[in-house]
Amino acid sequence: MDIKAQISAEYILLVGFILVIILIFASYVGEQNEINSVMTAAKEGTSDALAELSFSDRSLQPVRVMDMTLTGNQNKTIQIRLSSTLSEVNKNFVRNRSLSSIQQLGYTRENNTIVTGRFRFNVTILP
Repeated sequence: MDIKAQISAEYILLVGFILVIILIFASYVGEQNEINSVMTAAKEGTSDALAELSFSDRSLQPVRVMDMTLTGNQNKTIQIRLSSTLSEVNKNFVRNRSLSSIQQLGYTRENNTIVTGRFRFNVTILP
């Protein structure tokens, strides 16, 4: 066998391994990017709703987003923990604003669930 052919075969093999590694890494990064985008949109929607509530209802004490957790595999639940308790009407307002913010990313909304290419997200407001 010619030495040039040997170098070409090794080069093709090396490029193939690099391509496989890039594809595996890209699929992982794409999944994480989707989750991060949804979580960011949920927090922005929640913060906007809380700001609107505090401006419209002067008796309401300022409420902050304390923590956000994500649970589940394919059906994911975003739990948004607030600094104080809201009425059920206000909780629904905040949840709907959060879901609308996620929907603006281009995902489909089915009632209180957001459907993306990989996951289904549900938003829960605590406490």
